Amino acid sequence: MRAIEAREFSTVVRHVSFDRVRVSLAEQLITAYIRRSGIKPNPFAQQAAAAGLSVLSPMINKLVSPEALSELLAVGWPVDIARKPPPGTLGINRETLGTAWQIFGASHYGIGRFEVSAPMELPPANRFRLTFQLLAWRWQLAGILLPENIQALLADELSKSTRQGR
Repeated sequence: MRAIEAREFSTVVRHVSFDRVRVSLAEQLITAYIRRSGIKPNPFAQQAAAAGLSVLSPMINKLVSPEALSELLAVGWPVDIARKPPPGTLGINRETLGTAWQIFGASHYGIGRFEVSAPMELPPANRFRLTFQLLAWRWQLAGILLPENIQALLADELSKSTRQGR
């Protein structure tokens, strides 16, 4: 958390598996886009949307860098993609992370992985869920489940960009 708040990008790079975070975000954006655009979910639609990942690439690239991830988590929304924060956003910092007991209560543990959700002040649907995995003998951020309002915001921005690209 300190590295994100202090914008220590070299530390962020050591503790984030960018490839895994990229896949995590791309899957969420595809699902959110399908849900928001009214496409009937079926395996073919999911595969077609996944094949259209090239359309997602610029947006994913704006989200997955040490600077962009730090900013997303610190302020609570993707500033490079949407200049105005959606209602109910809050970044993760030492004050919003919660107490040790709150963090423990909002965590899920498994073998070689754990998940924690934050900021604690928000309802669960508006929290980030961070997944850490033990990779190369170091805990690394391997996935970010975005809050529902951020998923909707990104899906709407993706929809706008696909319409403008036509």
